[in-house]
Amino acid sequence: MLSSFSTSAQSDIYLNINHKLGFEDFEFNTTSANNNSQEFQITRCEYYISQIAIIHDGGMETMVEDFFILAEANKTAPEYLGNLDITTIEKISFYIGVDPDFNHLDPSTYPMGHPLAPTNPSMHWGWTAGYRFIAVEGKSGNNMNTIWQLHGLGDANYKKTIIDVIPRIEGNEIHVDLDADYGQAVYDIAVINGPISHGEIGEAKFSIG
Repeated sequence: MLSSFSTSAQSDIYLNINHKLGFEDFEFNTTSANNNSQEFQITRCEYYISQIAIIHDGGMETMVEDFFILAEANKTAPEYLGNLDITTIEKISFYIGVDPDFNHLDPSTYPMGHPLAPTNPSMHWGWTAGYRFIAVEGKSGNNMNTIWQLHGLGDANYKKTIIDVIPRIEGNEIHVDLDADYGQAVYDIAVINGPISHGEIGEAKFSIG
């Protein structure tokens, strides 16, 4: 559905990520089941968002330049995208991961607190491979005693997503709300077998819906 809302020309734009596990609000260590009826828990969930573009005012596109988000499933603060010359918003586009121009640079060159700076646990795989675009880890099996890890990385996994949105208007603010269902990270994956997959292919290649 396309939606248009009128407000002043310059608006403060915010992106809100609603962390979900199926239809429920996400919480770490909550038991759920994937589409294969295999129960699992998530203990870590982090991923990068970059090259955000806002489609507005009848199809115009405004890039949010040099802006990166390190989304973490336990952090709900809205991301401020800037004060932009936008009156109506129809869609938002973005990539999961770090674009190739930045993916192979040295994380230590960024100031502390920057999304691309070193983190603990690390979201960087080394200069050759670059950043972990997505790092999802958890438990499964009897008594949740089996560990699984899915770390997606590599320039080949850097793909664009475009989403139709219905923004919220709050005074001079426009809020774009996106639902992220982390249960989709283990769709069709045999989590009870404890997969450990780090890379560009196989079980590590997945998308967040």
